[in-house]
Amino acid sequence: MSRNSAQIITFANIKGGVGKTTAVVNIAYLLATEFGKKVLVVDSDDQGNATKSLGVKGQHDHETESLWYALNNKKTYSSVMVESAIENIWVIPSTKDLKSAQIAFGQSARGLKLMKRLLKNVEKDFDFVLFDTKPQINILLQSALAASNWYIIPSFPEPDSYDGFVDLVDECEEIYEEENDELNCLGVFFTQYKKIPAHDTYLKFISKHLRSARVPLIKTAVRSSNAMATGGLHACPAVALPGAYAVKEDYIKITRSILSTISRNRISDRPDLEALGIIDADGERGTGFVINNVLEEIKI
Repeated sequence: MSRNSAQIITFANIKGGVGKTTAVVNIAYLLATEFGKKVLVVDSDDQGNATKSLGVKGQHDHETESLWYALNNKKTYSSVMVESAIENIWVIPSTKDLKSAQIAFGQSARGLKLMKRLLKNVEKDFDFVLFDTKPQINILLQSALAASNWYIIPSFPEPDSYDGFVDLVDECEEIYEEENDELNCLGVFFTQYKKIPAHDTYLKFISKHLRSARVPLIKTAVRSSNAMATGGLHACPAVALPGAYAVKEDYIKITRSILSTISRNRISDRPDLEALGIIDADGERGTGFVINNVLEEIKI
């Protein structure tokens, strides 16, 4: 992949706790160490878990090396990024100041341009830019999507997670229509999968449902593992831990799927918003009809 084609990917889900930051950190690690890619991780969640997991929390100047400083002072990535201890990975750290971003930028006409300005000429230095985002629709998520080539949706293999990724797809389609016609879905993938009837039943149903709605599904699900908790405890990518064989195998398959889709420029049709329950047959929004049917049909 040439430097002229840096790929910018937003990891997002409006539902929290689905393993989004874990996915960013582990996929960044594998891109860098297994595939030799230069990766920039932009931590736009004020909780700063990606900053912590990649080992740069406390290793940067909070005043001048942070996403907040860059956005507030119209700086580009090169002046605020911090080299991690992992070869080929740099981070733009999060700080608590990002809580003020919606007030500071949300009502401004330049709000959606924030991340585009941040990443100007990023292809000179990086193959991939990965955005970690907060589980809510805010100006930081919207501007990340406006700057991205792709979005990807980690989710749980449970009905309660359905609304989260449907809301995100809805938001992404609005960004596509109004701001960024190069934004495409890399896919949904599931985390914390267990070989139990409830998860298997959900995956069987949702695979068919997403196919009918033209939303790509990455077939590999990340198996539930103690390595995830251990990685969080030690503030490092789980796939870097000795003995984390299952998690590493799953994330390598997901990373290969991402690389394959990008290298082939395999762009799917736009999602079918009616099939997802976002609009009804008359184009009216917010009915939730299909969503309710989905949840009813897959009850065990």
